[in-house]
Amino acid sequence: MFSFLNGKSPFDEAEERLEAGDTVNGKPRLPSGPIMGWQDGVFLLVIIGLIVGGYHYYQYVKRNCAETFAKCDALYAAAAEDASKFAEVESCYEATWDLAFVSDTLEVLRQNRLGEIEDMRNVQKDLLTSANEALDKGDTAAAVKIVTEYKGAMLLYTGDKSEWDEIVKIAEVQAAKAAATAAAAEPAADSAATDSSAKK
Repeated sequence: MFSFLNGKSPFDEAEERLEAGDTVNGKPRLPSGPIMGWQDGVFLLVIIGLIVGGYHYYQYVKRNCAETFAKCDALYAAAAEDASKFAEVESCYEATWDLAFVSDTLEVLRQNRLGEIEDMRNVQKDLLTSANEALDKGDTAAAVKIVTEYKGAMLLYTGDKSEWDEIVKIAEVQAAKAAATAAAAEPAADSAATDSSAKK
């Protein structure tokens, strides 16, 4: 890199001197000025700094991406054993949209996992629709059965989740009534058994 900051390179100056007849033993005098000025040295250092800094930033971004996706993968593996963790898995993968770098392979993985979770949510929405239809027909037992038999993750959004929770409360009330009825029936059965043995 040569200094052109003063408007002329050393070669331009040498050519001008040669045209003016400036020679050494009949041969053109070689440029005697500095090939690179201090401004060019600073510029070169800045370029090198940008290249090195860019490389380190790229490595950091790649490492951060790999660590984040590894965390999401660990949550996904845990969710295979405990479905309630799928909500955390979804949050983790959604957070990866903020990463500065995501490889094509990880992009496909993210889309597949989020698509899988959205499918689960749609299944639960269908169950909620069936439970609401049963309630509309007055068949509370069927609605309660649909909700209580569901063993997957709670993935419904706020409005749908509140409807689901209302049906869960109905199920809890029915279970409490059944337990109270059974508890009340026990003493009556015991006293009837005592009376019958006393008569004998």
